[in-house]
Amino acid sequence: MEITKISLTIGSIIISGSLFAQSPKIIKTVLKEVMLYTNAAELNHHATVNLPTGTSELVFTHVANGIDENSIQIGSSPNVTVMSVRSAVNYIGADVKSDAFVQAENLYKKEANALKAFENQKATEESILKLLENNQKIAGTNGSTTVAELAKMADYYKTKYLEVKSNITILEDKIVSQQDVVNRAKVQLEEVQGQTTGSGGQLIVQVINNQAGNQPFDITYTSSQASWNASYDLRSASTTAPLEIIYKANVTQETGIDWKQVNLTLSTGAPSQYGIAPTLVPWQLYYNQPTFPQALQNKASGLVLDEVVTISDKKNIRIRGTNGINVYTQQNENQLNTTFDITIPYDIASNGKPHSVSLKEYKHPANYNYVAIPRLDPSVYLMAELTDYEKLNLMPGIANVMFENMLVGKTFIDPNMSTDTLKMSMGRDKMISIKRDKVNDLSQTKILGGSKKQSLVYEITIKNNKKSSVTINLQDQIPISTDKSMEITVDDQDGAELTKETGILKWNVTVPAGASKKIRFGYSLKYPKDKQVNIY
Repeated sequence: MEITKISLTIGSIIISGSLFAQSPKIIKTVLKEVMLYTNAAELNHHATVNLPTGTSELVFTHVANGIDENSIQIGSSPNVTVMSVRSAVNYIGADVKSDAFVQAENLYKKEANALKAFENQKATEESILKLLENNQKIAGTNGSTTVAELAKMADYYKTKYLEVKSNITILEDKIVSQQDVVNRAKVQLEEVQGQTTGSGGQLIVQVINNQAGNQPFDITYTSSQASWNASYDLRSASTTAPLEIIYKANVTQETGIDWKQVNLTLSTGAPSQYGIAPTLVPWQLYYNQPTFPQALQNKASGLVLDEVVTISDKKNIRIRGTNGINVYTQQNENQLNTTFDITIPYDIASNGKPHSVSLKEYKHPANYNYVAIPRLDPSVYLMAELTDYEKLNLMPGIANVMFENMLVGKTFIDPNMSTDTLKMSMGRDKMISIKRDKVNDLSQTKILGGSKKQSLVYEITIKNNKKSSVTINLQDQIPISTDKSMEITVDDQDGAELTKETGILKWNVTVPAGASKKIRFGYSLKYPKDKQVNIY
């Protein structure tokens, strides 16, 4: 059946209320597809409605609660004319509970009822115990009791009393265990507490139908209550192996409806809205600013001389195929954005929590090198350098780093850097130790007439505990004069390459397996003796 889709502007058609005086039809829609952008989502629903001829008011439920009304499109058969549409949150007062909430609510009620049953059983046993304790007087028909009667009643009392006490003890244990179960169920319910009545939206649609019977409806709209951002797993078995890049998406949505078994497509672009044809405007280029997340930027600000990034431990979850290769995502590219068509349906709950979706896996050649800046950080970092990385279509994002089958931390990938080489930190190598000390015996201060001269000597010791030789890009620095009266002289740079404009010293130091290497450098600072300089 041919379906005609139209876009409607809210309030574009005014219809007399008498035309739709009959009770509205309430229809639950089924979410089929989601096109997810980095800051919004386009949702596609389907429903079939048994329509009479003439006018009808339809209320479609289980749609998002944050709909951009200008983006609504509704398609049906040529027999149906859509007259108007508007969105609402609780137009008909119908319960719109998410599946996750219903499941958690039912579980909590079930476990709470089981707890109550145990408590009732315990109360009954306690009543029997009290009855036994209050009726211990034994008397015969003539006010006397024979020994046989006394023994018989004592045996009964003893047996029954022990049975009741045992039942109470067992029930107390069951109550304690069941209370734990109820508490856990309550926590699960509280996690989805926001997904209750009215959390989902509704669409009120006025239609005119020319042919009675089942009519299809396809509903498309955009909601800003969903987004995704890129994240990665970086894996390398050794410094001679290619770099494995597992491209993932952290999907978050709070549309008020759970996405159950939906066909998911992710796009790096932005949604096209309002149905207005685009117009070209002047394209202006600006220099990019660093895009490090603030937490990493703050940490790295005192560390970076050659794009070294500090890392910290963090685990993540990823989804892979049985052979370790993601075969469920098809990547499509154009000049403006990249889309990932995921062929397996996904469940994404409307709880605002990130859900990990596997997009693509690459193996890319990489050059590895070690970098150390002991003046700022007593660690040696392994860096991976990638060329021709543009074809990977990466987005900025946090990456978990695995090296030699060990989770070593995380780094930040910024593919928007305007360089031929993408540099990524693969974490600290704890098998290489480095230490920087001032050599006090060779460092001294002298007064020369009206001047003070300070000479400082530093020694850097590198210990390679690995089973193979390593070459380290070692960096340090000397201060730069900011006044003509301040004279700085390099006394010993131990073969380092010195950039005078920055004062940065660089060595390429090769350390054999199991060996140590020492680097020593020094400089002198001469300035008026009545001045003070902080050089540490």
